[in-house]
Amino acid sequence: MNASPRGKVTREALIVAATGVFARDGFHAASLRDIALAAGINQALIGYHFRNKEGLYLAVFENMVEQIRQRIGPIADVIDAALKAADSALDREARIELYLPPLLRLTDGLLALMASYESDNWGQLILREQQAPTVAFGVFYDGLMQRVVSLLSRLVQRLREGDTESEARLLVATILGQVLVFRAARAGVLQLLQWQRIGADELSLIRTRIHRNIRAMLEIGD
Repeated sequence: MNASPRGKVTREALIVAATGVFARDGFHAASLRDIALAAGINQALIGYHFRNKEGLYLAVFENMVEQIRQRIGPIADVIDAALKAADSALDREARIELYLPPLLRLTDGLLALMASYESDNWGQLILREQQAPTVAFGVFYDGLMQRVVSLLSRLVQRLREGDTESEARLLVATILGQVLVFRAARAGVLQLLQWQRIGADELSLIRTRIHRNIRAMLEIGD
């Protein structure tokens, strides 16, 4: 049976409130009472919609994954299309022309998401799960990152002929590290660069630097 419109509104309000509370306090310290107060909803409705705190926590990650997929999905689809192209007949220059732009577009999308202050709560949740994984990490990895890592690895193998899958994945890990540092170590980065915040101008500088780094890692000239 489909939830009523009112039920959907209640569920969404609880997920939004829980995202903030779980990000701030962590799963174990977060209380259902605080989440209900933040949502302005009777605490009993948490059990009705999610059964328990773990169910609500998993719903938060499912919602987060869906929101990110909506942003990253179109780029991933472009990469899928590029990877379906006949590859054996392409020389190196043609491979670069075909595969490098979507790779950079995907890292740009991830960078914009990770550097955005709007995704602060998401970032906190992801970092917590990276340090102490729970079942929710599987929701995040299987629902989003597995596809991202797979696509990037396949692009790297097309651009660096001869790399094994293991070598390509290691290179992808270093590429993603350049992006994630602007979420995981934002305060330190801002201090290092003497920036007040990461705005449009700063994001452009970061993007240009990462593009150059990726080209160097892939042994592609400017």
